[in-house]
Amino acid sequence: MKRKEFRELISVEKAREIINNLQVFPRQERLTLENAYGKILAEDIVTEINVPPFPRAIMDGYAVRAEDTYECSGTEPVELKLIGNLQAGSDVKFNVSAGEAVEIATGAPIPEGANAVVMIEYSSEEDGTVSIYSPVTVGENIMKAGSDIQKGERMIRAGRKLGTREIGVLASVGKKDVPVLKLQVGILSTGDELVRPGEKLTFGKIYDANSYTLYAGIHECGAFPLLYGIVEDNKAAMKKVLETAVSECALILTSGSTSSGSGDVMYRLVDEIGETLAHGISVKPGKPVVIGIIQGVPIIGLPGNPTSALTIFNEFVAPLLRKTLGEEKALKKTEKGVIGTRFRSEGRQQLLPVGLIRGRVYPADKGSGAITSLFGADGFIEIPPSTEFIEAGTPVEVTLFGEVEKPDILIAGGFCPGLDLLEDLSGLRFRTLYTSSSGGFSAIAANTADIAGVNMPSRDHRGQDGVLYNVPTIENMGLSDIVLVKGYRREVGLLVRQDRPVSGLSDLPGKHLINRNRGSGTRALLDLKIAEFIAGKGIDKKEFTDSIPGYASGAKSEVAVCEAIVSENAEVGVGIRNCTEKNGLQFVKFAEEEYDFLIRKEILETPEVCKFLETLNSAEFASKLPEGIHVYERTGEIIFFE
Repeated sequence: MKRKEFRELISVEKAREIINNLQVFPRQERLTLENAYGKILAEDIVTEINVPPFPRAIMDGYAVRAEDTYECSGTEPVELKLIGNLQAGSDVKFNVSAGEAVEIATGAPIPEGANAVVMIEYSSEEDGTVSIYSPVTVGENIMKAGSDIQKGERMIRAGRKLGTREIGVLASVGKKDVPVLKLQVGILSTGDELVRPGEKLTFGKIYDANSYTLYAGIHECGAFPLLYGIVEDNKAAMKKVLETAVSECALILTSGSTSSGSGDVMYRLVDEIGETLAHGISVKPGKPVVIGIIQGVPIIGLPGNPTSALTIFNEFVAPLLRKTLGEEKALKKTEKGVIGTRFRSEGRQQLLPVGLIRGRVYPADKGSGAITSLFGADGFIEIPPSTEFIEAGTPVEVTLFGEVEKPDILIAGGFCPGLDLLEDLSGLRFRTLYTSSSGGFSAIAANTADIAGVNMPSRDHRGQDGVLYNVPTIENMGLSDIVLVKGYRREVGLLVRQDRPVSGLSDLPGKHLINRNRGSGTRALLDLKIAEFIAGKGIDKKEFTDSIPGYASGAKSEVAVCEAIVSENAEVGVGIRNCTEKNGLQFVKFAEEEYDFLIRKEILETPEVCKFLETLNSAEFASKLPEGIHVYERTGEIIFFE
């Protein structure tokens, strides 16, 4: 298929104008209260009853005539004749005359003739006589009929989103169902590479995230999402699904197939069966956006990358949905913060995914195709094209990705199961970015992480078994604004299938190896141990490593190493002991390494970091560490640098 370039890219402002002017027409329907949560009210709700519908007691005690109590005191009580008892919900009728009282429970209707309730604490009863020790005034401890809500009062205005409180109020006035606006939004995910969550993931396939992200976003706006599933990159198939969606929905959202590549057909299809209003926005992420109309129904084609799709949805589509449903006052959920690190902009309009921790904003963009960008971001900031640099400390406004629960600590660095245990025992919420040890050093140096988990060997300081400490690495980077907290020791070795054992490093030549990625401490440790193994044997290191097929490979996680061995894509891997048992693998130890923590000095005394360190030093943490990981005499030691 002939490649078609983007039309002239439109500005963000022009895109907002086009989308805000789209004609989206919701319809009205009635929903029962239990199904109305989160929906938008279509009409004013005017109550047809008083709430409460009768005067009721708000305290347990005695219904009396107030004037009968005026002369009493704590030492000289007034005695009244008890003529009955009223419980909440009772329909028994009493008429209280002078000198009489009725025992009454909270919520029960006030009997005729009574005009006050004496709290039970200021009374006593014996042989049908009630002694009152404290006077009451007319109306005391009584809620009058209609004092909460009066008949004919407008309780909830049209356009209000129905939340917990609104549902409760509607129930209290007897509303069984309510009129709501039904804005049905169709969702299509396109791509031959997509499969639905829960299905088997074969080679070359990925799970469809966008359908479910958009479903949740649409639902949060008060609209009704309708999934049309995954549509293959086939013009006829897309056309058939679009025709169905147009007949059922007020707005259609697609994801994928919107760029200008030879395999992208969505924008061509909109041209063919409808009208294209725009193709391409001068913004990152989200450039390949299609805006059009098919048979009077607006269609917005979002990028296929999850972070791009969600960012464009929040910035452009969510405001349209809320405006259409009459909820214009809540166009965005925002939070103010300050940038935690200096970074360079792209030179064009940018919607940068960011995370938020204790008011500090840090970039969370690992590329719009990375799903961890979506998970690690709480929202985004808008950067104009004129901005080249943003300095640390710059105030910014973050547009949130809906309701977000922000983490307590951001940790970057090498993978370790000990971090999960620290999070569980401390009660803190971690946001953990497994970037390798070298990535942890970079993150802490750039001030984008609170803590870095590192196991990168250095060349000057050796541990008890020859493994090198991180101290010189830190000193060489000039990281005087951080401290090193000693963590724990981990057994590192070769991972192999039980039916293909190896005895050690000497067996590696000829065996297909799955190595860890460059920059990881585990890979660096393997290099170090090989150098020690061949020392004095007259063996060239390059010749030795060249004899190991796959030595140049680089799996990004322990899980990937194990999977490669279990699936027989590799014969041997390198990693820590913890992951072997659950994968049925044999472990051949060749070293122990220290997994340490770099912490920024400025947050060392914060409650969150104090709790982190307290947990690290706790007996419970030491007792629950997985096999092959253990604390030692230096665990928790803090090393300061000048």
